[in-house]
Amino acid sequence: MKRLLTAMLLTLSWALTWADSPLTSTDFAKNYNDQPLVQLAQKLSNESDTNIPVSMLDFLADKKSPIDVRLAVINAISWNFDGKTSGEQLYEYLSKRYKIKSADKIAKKLDAGTLAVYAYALAMSNYFEVAEAQNLAHKAVKKDKSKSFSVAFIASLIDAQVYLDGDWGQVYKVVNDVLHDGSLHLDMRQEAIDSVMEYIGEYKNY
Repeated sequence: MKRLLTAMLLTLSWALTWADSPLTSTDFAKNYNDQPLVQLAQKLSNESDTNIPVSMLDFLADKKSPIDVRLAVINAISWNFDGKTSGEQLYEYLSKRYKIKSADKIAKKLDAGTLAVYAYALAMSNYFEVAEAQNLAHKAVKKDKSKSFSVAFIASLIDAQVYLDGDWGQVYKVVNDVLHDGSLHLDMRQEAIDSVMEYIGEYKNY
């Protein structure tokens, strides 16, 4: 009985630790409350799994849509401990729109911004397993000729999620490095950046 109780407590502790993480504790959608699709996504986020409307998928997949607002929509859709299918839904839409025949072709087909949006959706769908999302996010940064701050910033958040499982000292550093990269084009609202850093700053002393 004691062993069972100990196992249950350890599982609960592990779950609570991951519920408080770079991906799950950085609510910056609130800083885009003036955007109709962000408002809609926030309403849908209360569902255990979000059935993303076609109009929203179209916005997320459109490279002409502002990258920071698209990321805010994904942030607003949010996460669920048991996982969501946001990434899967977006992949299915993207594969039809851009005629992507397999998952390994997606990085070549998509522009950097849309690839970053997809990577973030994938990471938020299952924040316990973000290796694929991390790989795609880095590919987005690499192919991004516009030097978008938003693209690099969201990639660093996914990196921070990975470091949470092994090196807390890197959680703050990897995000802060992007924050102070003067070569990047600032295309995210300052208040949204501040919202993220309010949480990430808690790891500074590590």
